[in-house]
Amino acid sequence: MARQNGFTCTPERLRELAQSVLEHAKHAGAAACECDVSEGYGLSVTVRKARVDTIEHNRDKGLGVTVYLGERPHARRGHASTSDFSAAALAQTVGANCSESTTPGSRT
Repeated sequence: MARQNGFTCTPERLRELAQSVLEHAKHAGAAACECDVSEGYGLSVTVRKARVDTIEHNRDKGLGVTVYLGERPHARRGHASTSDFSAAALAQTVGANCSESTTPGSRT
């Protein structure tokens, strides 16, 4: 549901989403966690030979989470992101992160 300002989430809702992710990571055993959540929209206009060529509207939202398991200097790191802000998707994103961090030979 779009709000008057064009965003679907309030700043408070974005904070709640980040807090939820941090809590999921803590319960999954993360030693540390970073989370970024954003929503944006905009307009892009391309001009060619002094005339408008294209006008594009864009809308984007996303949540990225980096989870650290273990203690330094041997901490393992996993990163995952999603554009689905549902509770199930957030839990799955953190879970995928923790699984990636604990898999032997996983990339960090």
